[in-house]
This record gives sequence, C-alpha cells and structure tokens, in this order.
Amino acid sequence: MSFFKQLFGLSSAPAEDNIRVIITRHGERADLALGPRWLSRVRRNGAHHSGVSYLIPRSDSQEWNFDPPLTIDGERQSSAAGRKLLQLGYPIDYCYTSPAYRSIQTANKILESQGRRAVQINIEPGLFECPSWYASASLSFVPPDNLAMDRHFNVNPYYTPIYDEVDLTENESKYYERSRRLIDSIIKTHKNQGGTILLSGHAGSIEALTRGMLRRRARPERLMYEAEKVNYCNFAILERDAYTRQWVVHSPPQSNEDYYIGQNHIRSTIPLHSATSQYMLTNYSNRSSVSLKNHFYENRSFTHYPYK
Repeated sequence: MSFFKQLFGLSSAPAEDNIRVIITRHGERADLALGPRWLSRVRRNGAHHSGVSYLIPRSDSQEWNFDPPLTIDGERQSSAAGRKLLQLGYPIDYCYTSPAYRSIQTANKILESQGRRAVQINIEPGLFECPSWYASASLSFVPPDNLAMDRHFNVNPYYTPIYDEVDLTENESKYYERSRRLIDSIIKTHKNQGGTILLSGHAGSIEALTRGMLRRRARPERLMYEAEKVNYCNFAILERDAYTRQWVVHSPPQSNEDYYIGQNHIRSTIPLHSATSQYMLTNYSNRSSVSLKNHFYENRSFTHYPYK
C-alpha cells in the first residue's frame, strides 16, 4: 500500500490486519466460592443449588468436583464482560473455549450478553490450562456432542480441534509451546476473514497466549505467579497494527496499579481489562486464584475423556 493511500485511508487494510483477539479467564467457580460441600448440597437438592444456575446432566456427578461450573455471580461477571467488550467496540465473531465447563459457560454468557448466540462455540482442548498443576491426574470433561445437543449452549458439533487432547504430563514449558502453536493456528484460520476472536480460558491463558502472540520468551518459572494476578473474567485485548504488522496489547482506561489499589495483590505485566472494577474488587479478596494453587494439589482423582 502506498504512503498516500495509507495517509488518506484510500485502501482498506488486509483482513489479517483486522483481526482482534480477546483472551479471558472464566468467571467465579463454584468449588472455590461455595465451599467444599457444594456438590453434596446439589445431590441432596436434586441437582440444584441456590448458587448455581444450571448443571448439564453427567453420567458421574463426582466429575463436578474437578470440572466445576460457574456460580450465578460468575455468570453475571461473564455477562458483564460481554457487555463491556461490546461497549469497547468488540462484538464477538468467532469463539473458542477450553473444554472446562466453567470456560464454556463464560463464553456462552459473553455471547448471550452481546446478542450473538448465533456465534458457535468451538471447544478446543488446547485452551485448557497447564496439566502439571493437576499433579498428572486424568481429566474429565463434558463431551462436546452432549453440549451440542443441549439447548443452553450453541456448541459447534462439527469443529475439529487443533489438539485432540492435552498431554497430561505436560509441564509449564510445554504449556507455553502448546499455547503458541495454538494461537498461531487459530489466527491462520481466520487471516482471510478478519473479525474478533474470543478465547475463553483460564488464569494462565492470558500470560501464555499473549506472550506467544508477541513472540516473547516463555516464562515457565513465573506462570503460576502471573496466573495468580488474573481475576475472574479479566480479559486482554490484542490487535495487529496495520503498519508495523506487530500485535499490540490494548491498555484499559485505568492502569492496573489503580485497579488493584488497596488490594494485597501485584499487578499483571499484561494490561488487563475488567467489566466493572468495583464488582471485581469487592469479590477478589476471598475468591482468588491464590487458593486455587492449593486446590490443584489437594484434588487428584480424575477420570479421562479423550477429545478424539
């Protein structure tokens, strides 16, 4: 494109320069917010809990212990994130989510809040977090076909995952490698279309995927540390600069230092957006991913569902 065409906007940018990527952590998870007996109360109340809106039927209810749903507050957080993205000018065109039920629910609520339920959800095992945090235990998720048949979700039954399954022996270094290959593949898929891509993942997703996009060095020794800085439904926004062809991370109107003022928390090195800072701040102190670290190592009994 010539200098004058760039200067006066006489030619539109290529589709691959009109790609926006939104990476978000899921909303508040039930097991950490409602206490260790939440699932027992669900069983006693006929698959219902006042803090959880919907549980898809599963053959073994014990699987909820290790693949928990969002709380009702978590769903509200997710909807607020979707509305905030719309306010910022980012209606979602394509959606990929971790196979974790909480991440699927988060994506679903973001799309629903934007009036974009027609956008299909692609369940991508490559978006699941670092398996070594689960002490090499097997993982069990709701099969995509089951989700595709459920009226609460618009899951794409024909999507072929980039990763059929995740290597359960994968450590933090391999997780960064997987994240980089994954995001490269997703961007390549949409480079001729442009649009806004939502990736609904976990606390470590923003760190690993963003550094992969920016071609920065992996930091396996800092992954847990960086993940602990990400609150529920925090999200990062990346766009490709049409002139430099480099990915740029958008900073929120307020700095992370302002966002975390008064909190016993260190800001993220990646600019994080939130839907409503006041809501997140009042919920952060006792519902953080810090407690999640111990949760990973205390719960190791899983069964496995392969995504093939």
